[in-house]
Amino acid sequence: MPNKANVVVCPSCRQENIEGADVCQNCMADLHAVGQPESVHVATESELALPVSSMRLSQPRTVRGESWVREAIDAMKDDPLGAVVVLDGSQVAGIFTERDVLKRIAGHPETLKQPVSAFMTSDPVVLREDDLMAVALNKMGDGGFRHIPILRDGQLIGMVTARDVMAWVLGRYFD
Repeated sequence: MPNKANVVVCPSCRQENIEGADVCQNCMADLHAVGQPESVHVATESELALPVSSMRLSQPRTVRGESWVREAIDAMKDDPLGAVVVLDGSQVAGIFTERDVLKRIAGHPETLKQPVSAFMTSDPVVLREDDLMAVALNKMGDGGFRHIPILRDGQLIGMVTARDVMAWVLGRYFD
């Protein structure tokens, strides 16, 4: 077997999956529970093996969970990211995006004076700054996410957006 890195082998069906995948693409088995996955190497010379921190990280606006929805929307208005990270102390508790506004808030003005924690996406998918670009692309693609908070030692240090990832890919692979 060739020596590959950054691939997780499904314990159920032995299918190779990209490291960071939540479920096996072949049998849909949960890969969260895999304690020490078998690793095999994928082309380490690929730029996709670079850490997420090699990309420009956007600085997200933050709000507290008890903040009103109106405050979260006001924080997003002039911010090109289109999302705010909701904090509980210094920990990421959730994310509130333009998509949440359109799906959960629009047409319901009474929600503007309710806590954003009632409408945020709780426990969002996050990346560590040393996660590979391949993992970021996989998580964004599989989950349909346009915003993923980036953590260092459990603390928020930035956010990757779909626009950031597209600019990174275009800058590396196209003239």
